[in-house]
Amino acid sequence: MITAARASTIAEEVARRLSDPSEVTRVAAANTDRLLDGRQPRVWHPMSLNEGYLGVALLHSELGRRRDAHAFLACAAKAQAARHALIDGLPALLFAARAAATRPGDYAGLLSRAEPVVRGMIRERAEAEMGRLGRGAVEFAAYDVIEGLTGLGRLALAYGDTEAIAYLIALTEPITVDGRTVPGWLVSHASVRGGPAGEGHFNLGMAHGIPGPLALLAIAYRRGVRLPGHEGAIERVVEWLLRWERGGSWPPTVTLRQELDGDRLHAPPIRPAWCYGAAGVARAIFLAGQALDRPEWREAGVAALHATLQRPWDEWGMVDAGLCHGWAGMLHVTCRVARESGDRVLAEAADGLAERVVDAFRPRSPFGFRYSGTGGVEVAPDRAGLLEGAAGIALALHHYAGGEPPVTGWDAALLLN
Repeated sequence: MITAARASTIAEEVARRLSDPSEVTRVAAANTDRLLDGRQPRVWHPMSLNEGYLGVALLHSELGRRRDAHAFLACAAKAQAARHALIDGLPALLFAARAAATRPGDYAGLLSRAEPVVRGMIRERAEAEMGRLGRGAVEFAAYDVIEGLTGLGRLALAYGDTEAIAYLIALTEPITVDGRTVPGWLVSHASVRGGPAGEGHFNLGMAHGIPGPLALLAIAYRRGVRLPGHEGAIERVVEWLLRWERGGSWPPTVTLRQELDGDRLHAPPIRPAWCYGAAGVARAIFLAGQALDRPEWREAGVAALHATLQRPWDEWGMVDAGLCHGWAGMLHVTCRVARESGDRVLAEAADGLAERVVDAFRPRSPFGFRYSGTGGVEVAPDRAGLLEGAAGIALALHHYAGGEPPVTGWDAALLLN
């Protein structure tokens, strides 16, 4: 069985391999993927938590490697942002700098300049998206964790700003489609870029779907940030999600037609990932149970993880160790829920999940772990960052080995706390 010491050793080794910004850039900046529609996007975005300097800075901050964290933050601060969201751009830089600031005065200049700009950006974004509600379906980039107001709202929560929370509450209000009442988070476009949009869909992934807003609403409520309609919004989302649960799993999407017909789906379970699947959805429901003191919801989150863990792990469909859709994401959620619930089954399962992550360590690869794609997509395997790369995997191993909540709160970027 895997030991905490071995997991910690590998986390430290990954941090060592990610200690030189120029070497990380040399390997990672050349990465491109080949998508099914023929596009070959560059993967590396310097001012990014996902695949950029900032995800690596989070790892060094969590491990107490102040000098290395500063080196990567400095590189990111000199870069141009591709976009502005919790994962990218100035909000991501602010998130990483706050995580790295452990002493009075740390990054005071950067924080004083970035904070008002980012807070204003979030307020303007929330106002604009609020104005679009009521005009039919939305785009998930408006509200999700990766690009939208859930991710940005998690950052704004640190300042007591509630505009994003108010928008998400409004998002949960039902809308009318063809004379029928449906959830307000109906998405107008296809769940995968380039796919047929159809009549629209409801997204059930933590990354792009309604579990992300649920997690933020729950976190805010538990912190005492409680707006009109807040409790009702949480209840609507949880009850809807529980209607679509089957054997501890949730489908990635529900079409408008399925919602209208009450089709409860009997598809095989999808992999239990953070982005889509049991790990992310179960955590969001568990957080809601904590916030409103609803033990049945906390038990539902734990039960979903139990059901998943009872399925043969080799049939889960995991293809890498990453946080986004690999073993590290399931490990981290399992550790979090195990500690907060006191559930022994989850605590014991975490050892086996950690072993899967450690078994994926590849000493001959530049960063120690390799990324894999699915569905025929060709991906660059050597990734350094948070969601898909070695830094995120090392953070999950470090959390498992230490048995305590992250000192930097890095997993707030995934809406897990």
